[in-house]
Amino acid sequence: MGAARQVKVARWSGAMRWWRVRHGHATAEWYLDVLAHAMRERGWSHLKVYVESPPAVWVFCKGAEDAALCVTAKRVGGRWVYQVWPSIHYPCYAAVQVANVLDDVLRDRMDRTKPRAGVR
Repeated sequence: MGAARQVKVARWSGAMRWWRVRHGHATAEWYLDVLAHAMRERGWSHLKVYVESPPAVWVFCKGAEDAALCVTAKRVGGRWVYQVWPSIHYPCYAAVQVANVLDDVLRDRMDRTKPRAGVR
């Protein structure tokens, strides 16, 4: 019989953790790309910030800086969701429906930021 091999479990689990984090980051980017495309079709501008963790997409309208939204994608309970606010999650498989909701929210925010006639 040969000598027993010594295995460093800590190094292996670290490599697996890195792979899962990197794979999750790429998946989050993919879901955010789908949402960014759907928002661009509705006339909104977006800024992708993928170098940070979690990756995020800022959706905004020119001329109304107060009407911006930050959207991230993350796994919750084994499913991918868009996180718009800390307590509000939308499923990633329904990007078009989520874009419709965000479109309504941004239009409402734009209406609030416009100056009203006769008000100074």
